[in-house]
Amino acid sequence: MVDWIELLTKKFISCHAACEWFLDSMVHSDWWPLHILIRCPNATVRQMFHRLLIHVITQLKPEHAQLYLQPLDRDNQEETLPVGSNSCVTRFILRLLAMTEHGMRPSSKHLSEYFMFLMDFAKMGEEERCFLRQAAAITTLVNFYMGHKPHDDIDILSDEEDDEEVLCLTEDKYKRPSFEKMIALIALLVENARGDDHHLHLTDQDMSSIVGGKNFPFLFGQIRDGINIRATCNLIFSLCRWNERLAQAIIQMLFSGIMKLSSEYTQPFFKLMAMLVEFVGGPPGLPPFTQCILEKFWDVAEYAPQQCLEWLSVQVPRNNIVHAWLLQGIEGWVEHYLLAHGNGRVRNAAACLLVSLVPSSHFRQAYRSAKSLLSPHKETSLSKDAWTVLRKIYALLLQLLSKAKLYVDISTSGTTQLMAYFALLTYCVVSKQEKLMFHSHFNDLWQLFQPKLSEPSIATNHNKQALLVFWYQVCTDCPENVQLITDNTSVAKNIAFNYILADHDDQEVILYNRCMLPAYYGLLRMCCQHSVAFTRQLAQHQNIQWAFKNITPHLSHYAAAADELFRMMTLMCITYPDSTEEELKSVNQFKRVTLQLYLDNLDSRSGWQTLITVFKILIETNEDRLFVVYHQGLHMISEAFYMLHVMFHEATACHVTQDIVDLLSVLCPILKLTRNHSEKTDPDMKAFLRSNWKDRMDLVRKLLTLLNSYTPSDVRLCVFDVLKEMVLLFQSETLQTIVPLLIRAHMDFQENSFSVSTGPYFPRRGHKPFTSKSNIHPPRPQFQMLLHSNQVEAIRGMDEAYDSALTDFFTPYHRLVDLMCRVAINQENLNKQIIGLSAMVAYEGVPLHSPYFAKLWYEIYQSENVDKKCIGILCQSSHFIDYVDAVLLDERQSLNNPCIYQFFCNYFPKVHQQILSDQGRTVFDSLLASLESERLSLESVQTQRDLQHMAQYLNGDLRALRLIFSVQAPKFINKLLKETLEHVYDMCKEYQNECAKLRKEEQSDKKEGHTDQDMENRPETVETPAKKRKIHTEHSKPYPDGEGKENADKLDSQEGKGKLTATVATEDNTAQSRTASGDHNKQRTSQEEQSRQSTVPKCTSEQPRSSGDETKKHTQAALKKNATSRGNPVVDSVVKNIECIFTIFEKEQESDTGSDTDN
Repeated sequence: MVDWIELLTKKFISCHAACEWFLDSMVHSDWWPLHILIRCPNATVRQMFHRLLIHVITQLKPEHAQLYLQPLDRDNQEETLPVGSNSCVTRFILRLLAMTEHGMRPSSKHLSEYFMFLMDFAKMGEEERCFLRQAAAITTLVNFYMGHKPHDDIDILSDEEDDEEVLCLTEDKYKRPSFEKMIALIALLVENARGDDHHLHLTDQDMSSIVGGKNFPFLFGQIRDGINIRATCNLIFSLCRWNERLAQAIIQMLFSGIMKLSSEYTQPFFKLMAMLVEFVGGPPGLPPFTQCILEKFWDVAEYAPQQCLEWLSVQVPRNNIVHAWLLQGIEGWVEHYLLAHGNGRVRNAAACLLVSLVPSSHFRQAYRSAKSLLSPHKETSLSKDAWTVLRKIYALLLQLLSKAKLYVDISTSGTTQLMAYFALLTYCVVSKQEKLMFHSHFNDLWQLFQPKLSEPSIATNHNKQALLVFWYQVCTDCPENVQLITDNTSVAKNIAFNYILADHDDQEVILYNRCMLPAYYGLLRMCCQHSVAFTRQLAQHQNIQWAFKNITPHLSHYAAAADELFRMMTLMCITYPDSTEEELKSVNQFKRVTLQLYLDNLDSRSGWQTLITVFKILIETNEDRLFVVYHQGLHMISEAFYMLHVMFHEATACHVTQDIVDLLSVLCPILKLTRNHSEKTDPDMKAFLRSNWKDRMDLVRKLLTLLNSYTPSDVRLCVFDVLKEMVLLFQSETLQTIVPLLIRAHMDFQENSFSVSTGPYFPRRGHKPFTSKSNIHPPRPQFQMLLHSNQVEAIRGMDEAYDSALTDFFTPYHRLVDLMCRVAINQENLNKQIIGLSAMVAYEGVPLHSPYFAKLWYEIYQSENVDKKCIGILCQSSHFIDYVDAVLLDERQSLNNPCIYQFFCNYFPKVHQQILSDQGRTVFDSLLASLESERLSLESVQTQRDLQHMAQYLNGDLRALRLIFSVQAPKFINKLLKETLEHVYDMCKEYQNECAKLRKEEQSDKKEGHTDQDMENRPETVETPAKKRKIHTEHSKPYPDGEGKENADKLDSQEGKGKLTATVATEDNTAQSRTASGDHNKQRTSQEEQSRQSTVPKCTSEQPRSSGDETKKHTQAALKKNATSRGNPVVDSVVKNIECIFTIFEKEQESDTGSDTDN
């Protein structure tokens, strides 16, 4: 078909006769236009045929245009012929128009191309439009539209008939897009019919068809059908220019349609009115449609109030006339539609209309009638005009407060009558100025609230909800309005009386309370913040205790309300320096009553959040803590912890971490106070706890399962604090519970070849602290404070951050085991299990240089009140042997710690045979290789820091060597060892001499009067050795001159003989205890360690020495460069240790010489 149309188009261009034949043939037979242009279901075919017809007429127009209006211009004898008879074009158009009477139906689905063809023909020129008017095309098309309508569809009523009747239309089946072009065609023909005299040159028949009949049936019908409202508007403009009377009649027709039709059919009428008022200052002669519509608009609004108000809301920002008209008569319609009207949608529409009056696009867009009442409108920048309008509206709304009480009667107005009103009031509170404007209307609001809204027993009174939200908003950040409440005796006394239904099974009540209660309790909270007297009065009110009991336990339902109540509770517990005795008693009484309320009524398993919050607020003093203990509070805390423990190991574990910390932080001081109270004041308290807190050991077991690398550090530290208090409070019982569990865990760990997966919080080198919220948790609750040397990624001293992380992770556990051992000693219950546990933990702590085991057993060794059988049990423990062996083979640097070294001085002789089972060959070879490596590293020292590192390594090795020689004298002197020691000794002595020289120079400079500023240019010095401390303290620092029996004698003289006591860490020294394992050894870098490992020689006497004059000079220069006036205590210790070893060698040589002489 497309190809055929293109072929015809080309042929018609070259032959006008064919064009004439084509049109005339369709005049005689309408089969083609009827079946192709109108009835063909293929839109493409219809469009191609339409284009073909326009093409043919365009080809013929130059010859036929002057024939369109003939025979109007011929003689009288030919006037009987119809217009357009002399042209095939006009004859064809007449034939098409005649088809509307015979062959076409309005219900046809495919009339678009028909009317589009007529429209395109009219657009060709003035001759075509004039011909269509002369051919009565307007009347023909109007009759086609109107004549085929169902006669029973509509009955247009006049103004005199019953105004209450509403037209009911049948189902609309004739709304077709095809008629849009018809309406546009009629509007085009009418507009072009206007002459220079401003009159429409239309026939009476055409005018009658368009605007004839009662209430303009043609206009009414096509407006109601919603057919091309824009073209209808243009048609009305064309009809009404210089004819204001007709404009008023048409507007009356629109109003009549709105009043008579149901709301679903009135939308096109409002759309047309919107278009009519858009053309303010349009073409000349146009009537003032805006003024005409506004004159009787409120009359129409009585029939369709919602649609009318919504139409005005749209027009106000666009039309200044509408805006000024509404603002001028605002007092006449606001109360009726915003407060008095019985339809909620109308009241919301009135509120939106008032918002639209404020000339601010942001202010308008942000308003939602159904917005959350608790999210106040944020202050925004408004123009001066916007502020003026806003405050005029707000002032009018405040004036209506006195009339609002007429609409709160539930029997007549319901419970939602004032929602839109108070929502709008709340939204208009933008700045402090609006809040201050409320001051003079406070009494009106109070009289509205009390008693008409506060007292009736209504579960969901939305009027009260909206009022309280507005009251809360107007008092926020405005102490002047809060003072209106607190200064008014009647208000302050009665504001707490408010009916609230707490039905936790009714979803409607829950949603209502979720919005109303935060505003109400927030208002009370602001009053408490403003007035101490009001706070004291409210604290004694029964409704507050009711709220604590019925609202705060249900945080999932009323989170915001509970938060306000907790804030009020905090305010009610505050005391001030100037508080009177009576006020202090009142606060204490409130705390007691409230605590008793929760202890008696709260289910701690489901209300653990409430329990934690309440205890954090109410438990402040020791008396409060004892009150909790004596009223089953510990049992409630345990049950809350059990629930958190379960949740922690589920998918939501990350959400309860802080709750666990808070709960344990509440429990720990209670246990501490209980322990002190039972020891000093009430010896029967422990018996009370044993009978009333039966699940205490279950708590201990669950606490142990949180000690793993899947638990954040803050939780672990709190667990350790609680366990420490449990050990001290229930000593024997706790030891009997904990020790077997820990032994089993350590035994399983060692028997399973240390194959334990570690969690995200296990220290790892180079990793940042784990802060992810991902739900990583162990497969089951388990204890995991276990360490093997294979898990350590760097030796001690290589990476300071990593060393600190390891220490922080494991030290609290080592302190707990140390405490358990001391408690067992004081209980005279240091059995084999506890000793074995102590040794196992010490063995795993070797890579950490942990001093707690050594410090404990040195004190046991020195104490006269401890049964020394425990020392024998320790020495028989395989774990203890492993500990000593691991220190001597792998972690000799830990011997720099005086606690560890002194422990070895006392205990190594007791087990040396088991350690040196191969005559010490293994240990000796390791020492020899290490010393040679350290000698080579010492030669490459560049900085004071490097010197400190190497001196510590050397000192540890030399102390280990002295320990071996103290129990097993060397049978022969290894040449390589002797040469290495001599070389190191020479370098260290050179360093000491240089330091001594610098000290003399410094003294000389002081005598010569050198200033302190000159001394600042001296090389950087190391710290002087710390003052020696008693061995039983929590922290011991290394000192250089504690060797062998001399150290033991000194420590004996300082310590004295006395009963061993359990040393309990306080909060002040907790942080220090984490570094008690000799943090001075953390100065060696990774590069130096690699260098040290790569230069370890084989343990043979033939190993070549890396010495020479050049190396010696280089080493001496480096040492001289790093020398300081204060020296280096570790280097001094190295020198003394080498001298002691040389003494041993000399004694051995003398012994060998004496033996040879005797022989």
